[in-house]
Amino acid sequence: MAPLTDQPRLVQAGIAVLKFISNLLKSIWLFFPSILFILLTFACFIKLGQGKDILISFTENHNPGKTLPNVLINILLKLTFFVAIAFWAYVSWYSSRIVAYGKLYRQKKYANQFKPTLPEDKFNSVYEIQQRFLDVFPRLAGYGCFAIILLSVADLLFANSWLRNHVIASLAAFLFIIWLIDKRLIRFTDNEINSKRLRNWFTIAGIAFLALLVILEAADLINKVPVLFAMTVLLMIVYTLYINLRRIWVQEDAAKNIKKMANPDNIIKRALKKLMTFIHVDHKEYGYFLWFNIISFTGFAAYLAANIFFTVSVALGPMPLVLLAFAVLLGFGNIITILSLKTGVNLHFIVVLLAALVATPENHLVRTVQLQPRNSNIAAFKNRQNIQEYFTAWVQHHPGIDSASEYPVYFVLGNGGASRSAYWVASVLGRLEDNSIQPGKERFSEHVFCLSGTSGGGVGVAAFYSLLKHADKNDTATGYETAAKNFLGQDFLTYTLARLLGADYFNYIPVLNWLVPNPDRADALESAFEKADDNEHYKLRFDSTYFDQCITQKNNYDGMPILCINSTRVQDGNPGVLTSIQLTDSLFNKRVDVLGLLAPDTTIRLSTAAILGARFPYMSPAGRIDQRTSRGVKQNYFVDGGYFDNSGAGIVQEMIRAIIKIAETTKDPVLSKRMKKMKLVVLHITNSPQGNIALHPVTPFKNDLASPLLTILGAYDMQTTVNDMRLASFTSDVNSRPDSAVINKAEYYPIHLYNDLTIRGDSLSNGPYAMNWFISDSVLHMMNRRLETQPRLNVMLQKNR
Repeated sequence: MAPLTDQPRLVQAGIAVLKFISNLLKSIWLFFPSILFILLTFACFIKLGQGKDILISFTENHNPGKTLPNVLINILLKLTFFVAIAFWAYVSWYSSRIVAYGKLYRQKKYANQFKPTLPEDKFNSVYEIQQRFLDVFPRLAGYGCFAIILLSVADLLFANSWLRNHVIASLAAFLFIIWLIDKRLIRFTDNEINSKRLRNWFTIAGIAFLALLVILEAADLINKVPVLFAMTVLLMIVYTLYINLRRIWVQEDAAKNIKKMANPDNIIKRALKKLMTFIHVDHKEYGYFLWFNIISFTGFAAYLAANIFFTVSVALGPMPLVLLAFAVLLGFGNIITILSLKTGVNLHFIVVLLAALVATPENHLVRTVQLQPRNSNIAAFKNRQNIQEYFTAWVQHHPGIDSASEYPVYFVLGNGGASRSAYWVASVLGRLEDNSIQPGKERFSEHVFCLSGTSGGGVGVAAFYSLLKHADKNDTATGYETAAKNFLGQDFLTYTLARLLGADYFNYIPVLNWLVPNPDRADALESAFEKADDNEHYKLRFDSTYFDQCITQKNNYDGMPILCINSTRVQDGNPGVLTSIQLTDSLFNKRVDVLGLLAPDTTIRLSTAAILGARFPYMSPAGRIDQRTSRGVKQNYFVDGGYFDNSGAGIVQEMIRAIIKIAETTKDPVLSKRMKKMKLVVLHITNSPQGNIALHPVTPFKNDLASPLLTILGAYDMQTTVNDMRLASFTSDVNSRPDSAVINKAEYYPIHLYNDLTIRGDSLSNGPYAMNWFISDSVLHMMNRRLETQPRLNVMLQKNR
């Protein structure tokens, strides 16, 4: 026990510590919008592999060549990246500074009310948040923006380093060091001679940054990660000098600005005077406050343009778009904080409460198109063939079976995984098709019976299907793989993010939600596919392909494989499928026939169907389809098929069972003879790491709090593996059945993007391959190399050559 004489000192120290903690926590709450978006950036670009891939894309040269236009475009791209960082830091700092002004005014007002005799220089002792915290936190918010970007770039430089494993500690250390430097710099600028030096340094640093940007691009060095890190540091130095010069500029222009505000001579000045008075910004900051608003409105205009125009969002790119959106949204959050301080009411809570309780306009309806204006049969979906009719027609239209000793029939599965999966699935199928284009030989596509995919795999099989659909059957040119790669390697993310961080965000805020555009981010993702460049010899035509053009029709065989895009119904977790055939409940275990829910006079685009199977919250919300029934309208919401089956293995297994039943019961001797020559091959194209999942310990706290959620998440990942294994076992059972003579044989044939653990020596494709609707050139090159070296794919290519 401490001596009695030491207790008061210990008590004082304890009280000081508690006051510091209290001020710290209250400051974090006050400046929460800025801190929140710093944490979100940390999650996006450090914790998520997708964010790292986006950052990697900024180290790539998107316009190779030394022509002046290419050099200028590359400079502009890199400048956009740095401008976005600067804008985010600038808005974080100054909008937080305005919040601090409002809090300081309110504290002074209370101090005057409750202690009118207290001298003004003693006010700080009774403030809820001490002034030093109000001064420091806005500056740290700006520096925190740079810190996160620098840590993200450093993570590329030092992969799996101590830095990556201790990011929070690194961030805290960085902010502490920069605070010490900034503190000394503030004292340094108190001297008039030093302040002049600071101006010179600022001018030199600013010019050096722009000059280096041009020189480094010309020397082809700007894309190096260390150079990117150094340039970000230089930009932070420019920013540091700027915010310290602001204080000097405000002091120098104080008298002039106060005079302007005393008698404003135009509507802009009068409006700014009222606004500055309302939010308690000193009139001596008029010039600075004016420029802050000009810069903010310019950024807001770019933000709106990215929400509205696809070309603007793609031109910005995903990372600048995210930083721009974060700057706008934190500005909006700080406006609510300022109004909360002004009114004394927590408006953040009110906004969240209203968003939860007040009806929000429905903007997640699945896009539909009328059939009649397109002169299509309104009964087309009801007129689809069932599996028996289609299979019989398929066998009848393949006389090549007669001359073959064994005739492969492919059932293609494409696992989910956004653009990674879509690119890999369509590239593999495109390569197989190109390889089979030989005089006098049947093509690979003629052996494909079914294309089934989920999420990105659904997009991949839909892309390959569309290439086949629109190709001239007599065209012998190769190019399916090239067309698939060039289309699916594009940026489908940025426009979607713009809508996610724009219109969809404000759709939950009463009054504002009636002003924002109605289409949601899933619509933006579909539009991105429809507006993407489609300039190759073979075209996907996602902008003009409708699902009613893809379905089978009774008494008609069009030579196209069955298309199955798998989805999941939200309300009951039932698997749904958008398919070109009619589903029979007894054969397909009551899967939801999604096309059967559409109104009789409507259809959907192929892009809409593909994305309906790839709606993975929060990137794409559940899509609503209204089903007309005798009891009224029934609302069906659908999400990513991966919630139930991430490969589409279930419907393929049911399809094979149906085919075996047909083979067992057919009375047609020609049909029976052909079926006995068929080899059913499940061609499973995967894009996830193989092997067992590592089991990590579960702490008692996590066990008590989150074990149900952890189990659900684990089941989500595992049920696909179980479905795939069940299908693989089923193909083995087909071969071992006593009556399997009705079908020649069956085979499960996987083609993995990652290392195939069953093939010795296949160890060069360990990734990581980012899963996103955007893929960097580096990852695309890795996937292309895998296409060249994938052992099972090469065996197939050799066999079919």
